[in-house]
Amino acid sequence: MTETLAAPAADTFPRAIATAVREAATEFFSSSCGLTHVDRPREQDETPRGGLMSTISFRGDPSWTFAMVLSDEAAAMVAQAFAGFEIPVDSPDMGDVLGEIVNVVAGGICARLDAKGIKAQMSLPSVIRGENVALLAPSGCPSTHLTFAGPKGRCWFRLVTARDGALGRRSGA
Repeated sequence: MTETLAAPAADTFPRAIATAVREAATEFFSSSCGLTHVDRPREQDETPRGGLMSTISFRGDPSWTFAMVLSDEAAAMVAQAFAGFEIPVDSPDMGDVLGEIVNVVAGGICARLDAKGIKAQMSLPSVIRGENVALLAPSGCPSTHLTFAGPKGRCWFRLVTARDGALGRRSGA
């Protein structure tokens, strides 16, 4: 059965998409490295920041992006749990493994959305390394975040959708 995405309030990220992200990320993290979803209120000006960020965009109705943000320590722990061996944070392999992790999570997201009749075509992942990296949302774009935590670290997902009326369809499609 197709689920219709009602137009969200101007400042609200679509609940069906946020739920699919939370479920897919929870499935991945609980089975690979023991991070669990932490339901906590976000401070108004708090922007999750870390040393590594991997992003994937989704084209659909609406178009949206997610970024997985990790500290160096959390990235090393998640990468080792996923790959089965230690990966230095500053190595090119770290970018490869984080890109693969967001691909796995994004695949789970697409499957969940497809089961609800919500189309989402994902892009290739991008991985960014720096200090205090964060996905900054354009003004007026609905966004939300999810936090995952465990004994060895914390990971954040930042979800941002296009402004109201800016659908992700190609002209004539």
